[in-house]
Amino acid sequence: MTGLPGAVPPAVGLARSLPGRPAWLPAGGLDAGDFRRIAENGFGDGLNSYAHSMVWFQDHLYVGTSRGTMSMIRANQPPPAFTFWPTLTPDNVYDLDRRAHIWRYDPRADRWALAYISPMVVGRTGDTVARDIGYRGMSVGQAPDDPAPSLYVCTWSSSKGLPPLIMRSRDGHTFEDLARPGWKDPSINTFRTLEPFNGRFFTTPTGRTAGYGQAAECVAEVPVVFATDSPAGGVWVEASPPGFGDATNLTVFEMCRFNGFLYAGTLNPERGCQIWKTDAAGQPPYEWRRVITDGAFRGQANEVAASMCAFKDALYVGTGVVNGGYDRTRRIGPAAAELIRIHPDDSWDLVVGTPRQTPLGFKYPLSGTGPGFDRLFNGYFWRMVAHDGWIYLGTYNWAVLLPFMPVATWPENVRQLFDWVGVDTLVNNDAGFDLWRSWDGIDWTCVTSNGFDNPYNWGVRTMASTRYGLFLGTANPFGPDIATRNAEGGWSYQPNPRGALEVWQGRSPSGSEGERA
Repeated sequence: MTGLPGAVPPAVGLARSLPGRPAWLPAGGLDAGDFRRIAENGFGDGLNSYAHSMVWFQDHLYVGTSRGTMSMIRANQPPPAFTFWPTLTPDNVYDLDRRAHIWRYDPRADRWALAYISPMVVGRTGDTVARDIGYRGMSVGQAPDDPAPSLYVCTWSSSKGLPPLIMRSRDGHTFEDLARPGWKDPSINTFRTLEPFNGRFFTTPTGRTAGYGQAAECVAEVPVVFATDSPAGGVWVEASPPGFGDATNLTVFEMCRFNGFLYAGTLNPERGCQIWKTDAAGQPPYEWRRVITDGAFRGQANEVAASMCAFKDALYVGTGVVNGGYDRTRRIGPAAAELIRIHPDDSWDLVVGTPRQTPLGFKYPLSGTGPGFDRLFNGYFWRMVAHDGWIYLGTYNWAVLLPFMPVATWPENVRQLFDWVGVDTLVNNDAGFDLWRSWDGIDWTCVTSNGFDNPYNWGVRTMASTRYGLFLGTANPFGPDIATRNAEGGWSYQPNPRGALEVWQGRSPSGSEGERA
């Protein structure tokens, strides 16, 4: 990327499809032109990196943010081997205003309002810090003490902060702090899934603080599902055995309801992710049955079950490799994501991925496309949602980082490919998330392949189906300032007009409404 940062023109990337509607597809479904941007530049604050959670509640859209992501990565983890850091970051990440936000959108008035901002607290080290640096999960559910369905929010704490908690709002305006879940491990600092099912709420730790200078956002090493009758009571009990009896499962990463069961997907860097299910009958801990093992027999390249979505009598599971498709700590990848489809009888199909022989027979991708929809840079299938008779799938794409990577040190065959194509060409053609849709789970159409013309939108982090259309929130940590290479080959930081999270609304031109939320 030379010159000032900005949008890249639509272009054909390596082995991928352009957006468009084949003539044989049924009517309906959203195309790129049906989406409009309703929030940009992090709601005017370039530190709002991720639209990390999103839910429809009391006829409004709620979006929870996470702050200063690139600064946090640089401070808390051994950084990737960048030749130059992509964003301007302070020496001390705690010099930033890291207080996470919750924003509320009224689609009738087309107006946003700041509904909540994290308080400051005295943390574990005695320093005054933001209590919440992110809101990674939201759900709507009704506990026994709720007169009506309430909005529940999962918090994310910094390394110096306090243990995470759950917040509740009954009116969308006032948020109350509920009792902390009380994990036995005091280093747990985040959880992202809060799933109401069969009269209880279920959650699982998904991150931990390994020390005040080191954190693991996706690895809790407490691979247990917890359940409670009421989040307000703070009494959580173990609803599963640790790791479902397998010590190689490090985290229970994702959960979803389907066909009268609660499904849970794991992070397993040794053998590949697993999928388990329970009917949650009786009292916990429950009986669980394994549905998928060994990363659907792809092994480590399907390290984690990153997303799940129930759609038309099947459960769809999107995979990934942690840290954006390349687990540097364990030397897994780079690898692109796969899509698995699970049926009520526990049989499964490979929808997008690598053809292979398995103990269940030969598996060929029903869509005819390889991992990442034939695109290496799609490291996660990050979010899926059912809307108006279609399933939508959004990816995480790391191509925008290529200019900052030491390509010259990579293996010779990789260097030859990059030298042949050119880094700038790859960025111009491949940067920005993909959004795909399908009416049957087999035939897929690309809605956008460049993050809605923004290369810094590296992921679809969250989506919500509503009667006002499909809402989509992006992950975009490239604000407020981005490293820009000049004509002489040097680097400097410049304001990024396309940096920080965005929110998009998609509505059919026919005016048909999506699923009632």
